[in-house]
Amino acid sequence: MSSIPGHLRVGGVAVVAMLLLTGCAGLRPGTAVQVGDEQITADEIDDVTTQFCAALEEPLNQQAQTIPHGYFRGGIAGVLALREVAEQVAADYGVEADTDEYRQQLADLRSQAGSLPQSQQEAVIAVESGPFYVEAIRAAVGEELLDGEGEESEFETAGEEEMQRWIDDNGVEFDPALNTTIRDGQVAPADGSLSFAVSEGAKAGLEEQPNSALAATLPDSQRCGR
Repeated sequence: MSSIPGHLRVGGVAVVAMLLLTGCAGLRPGTAVQVGDEQITADEIDDVTTQFCAALEEPLNQQAQTIPHGYFRGGIAGVLALREVAEQVAADYGVEADTDEYRQQLADLRSQAGSLPQSQQEAVIAVESGPFYVEAIRAAVGEELLDGEGEESEFETAGEEEMQRWIDDNGVEFDPALNTTIRDGQVAPADGSLSFAVSEGAKAGLEEQPNSALAATLPDSQRCGR
C-alpha cells in the first residue's frame, strides 16, 4: 500500500466534530459551508476527508492508531473555506499565488505525496497547500493595496485585514455540526473547546489526540487506520 509521511495532517488542524452533517436554517440542503455566493458541499468535504484518511492509513496502522473521520472533517472544511475566501479575494484584486516560496511549497508537497493514488494526492495537496495558498494571496493583495511600498510583513498584514473585511462583508457560514469557524483569519473551533492553528509549524503534532480505542469500534467507513 502507498504511504505518506505521518506528519502530513490537515495543515496542523485538529478538530473534533460530529461524523454526519445535519441541516441548519441558514444553509441549503447538502451545503457544508457557504462562502459568499459559493458553496462547499457536504459531499466534497466527505470525499476529501475520505481520501485524506486513506492517505494516512499506512502510517496510522504502523503506529497502531485509529482516528475517527470526524477528527479531521471540521478542520478540512475550515481549510477549504479559507482557501475559497482567498480565491475570491484574489479574483477581486487580480492577483495570484505565484511567489517562488509558494511554488516550492507545492513542489515539496507533490514530491511527498507522489507515491499515493491520484485521488489521495489531490486530497492531500488540497488540504496541505491551503494555508500556504492563503498566506501567498494575503501578501499579494497587501502589496496591491500598498502599491508595492512597504515590507513583506506589512503586505501580509494589509492582506489579512482585507481578507477579514471580505469575510465580514460577504459571510462564511459553516454547518453547526462541523463545530468550525474562521476567527481572526484562522480556522478555529466554533465552541472554543480546542486550540489549533493552520500553519506549517503546527504540523509537529496535534493539540489533543483522539480516543483510538473508541475510534476502533466505528465502522471502517468512519475511521482512519485499523
